[in-house]
Amino acid sequence: MHFLIPLLILLVVYPKVNKKLAIPLALLALTPDLDFFIDFTHRFLFHSIFFPIIISLTIYFLSKNLQIALISFYYLISHLVLDMATGAIALFWPLYQRLIEIDISLNSWWQFVFSIKTYPMEKVKEHMIAYPSYFFTREGIIVILFLAIMLLIIHKKEIIKLFRK
Repeated sequence: MHFLIPLLILLVVYPKVNKKLAIPLALLALTPDLDFFIDFTHRFLFHSIFFPIIISLTIYFLSKNLQIALISFYYLISHLVLDMATGAIALFWPLYQRLIEIDISLNSWWQFVFSIKTYPMEKVKEHMIAYPSYFFTREGIIVILFLAIMLLIIHKKEIIKLFRK
């Protein structure tokens, strides 16, 4: 979801974007979840606002291309926004030592609910268990399989050539 949703939004909102940049850079939307592999740091180590800023500035200084840096920043921020809407993250860590969660909903009486909740950092382990990374959920596996099937269909001729050799 972190890959597909921001990519589709970018392509719809900005259809003239260079697709040769937009599609590969969409993989950056997955990088904040690398903190999942560092014990009890998921949703705070790389889910801080400072991670996208540092990565985007690094990309800018290496590429000297503002468009690449801005697209990178967009993908990295999209990950934080999606995670904040599905659980808590440490958005301003290490400056603000609390997890932040946004609750947005619309009930059957068309009442819009918007609230921001905070939790102590000690709840990180609890939130890791309650809100696992998309890499391991049913939806994540379905999206990965869907993308793999799409790639197989798109590159069918090349794959057949490869196996005929």
